Amino acid sequence: SARQALLASRLALANAEARVDQAATNLARARIAEEEAQRDLAETTLRAPFGATLSEVTLVEGRLVSANEKLAMLVDPDALEVSFRISTAQYARLLDADGQLIRAPVRAVLDADGADLVAQGQISRDSAGPGEGQSGRVLFARLDKAPGFKPGDFVSVEVEEPPVAEVALLPASALDSAGTVLALGPDNRLEAIAVTLVRRQGNDVLLRGEGLAGRDIVVGRTPLLGPGIRVRPLQDTGAATPAAEDEMLVLSSERRARLVAFVEASTRMPEEVKAQLLSQLTGDKVPAVLVARIESRMGG
Repeated sequence: SARQALLASRLALANAEARVDQAATNLARARIAEEEAQRDLAETTLRAPFGATLSEVTLVEGRLVSANEKLAMLVDPDALEVSFRISTAQYARLLDADGQLIRAPVRAVLDADGADLVAQGQISRDSAGPGEGQSGRVLFARLDKAPGFKPGDFVSVEVEEPPVAEVALLPASALDSAGTVLALGPDNRLEAIAVTLVRRQGNDVLLRGEGLAGRDIVVGRTPLLGPGIRVRPLQDTGAATPAAEDEMLVLSSERRARLVAFVEASTRMPEEVKAQLLSQLTGDKVPAVLVARIESRMGG
């Protein structure tokens, strides 16, 4: 009858709608599975977040890796740090009025077979402690640009300290154990001036004292000199003498060939440094300092 036909049609429509809903559910599940597969595929490729050099790679083809496993180290050549140890007294001079470490400029020098590689930077932080069985402090400096530098290189570090005001720079021999220096007084008689030792700097000392400015100071102390003794001063005329660094040499062809061969055979020296050295070695005159440094590496 017509009523039965209508019921059958409605039942067929309901079944069709159920199949449509089931198909939509299956499609959604398939899309989720596809997204998971795409994500799993993407995770099989590791991409560095910045341009760097790979180091300490532990991967080999076909090996399984586990979660949180370290696969390699990324070395950013533009984000190198240098660590160095200084004494506690030197560390104290790098603190500001609030006791905070200042961002002092530093200069790192790498000796590469007679050619210095130089990088500039500034102190970024210090260590939490001196280390077991150690003294002083360990500082870290961030290098701005360090061409040719690699992690693990041993370098020498120069720190630019804050300027020291109202001091005199004198040879250490000018200061005696009592904390005085001898100054030239009226009628060329010596006078003792009490001074405060601010800092030792190589073979020199930085001194501070009343009446020290503008005075002629005895730099060669002997037991025969003392306050009240009349002397005949031998003063430094201040005549300029050519620095050893400016001395130039004319090389023989054999000596030049040995130096060039050593530079070309070096495997530690960056190519840009090699080119610079070879350019200097082919000149008519070569800096004596450069020749001495290369020959010291050659054993000559």
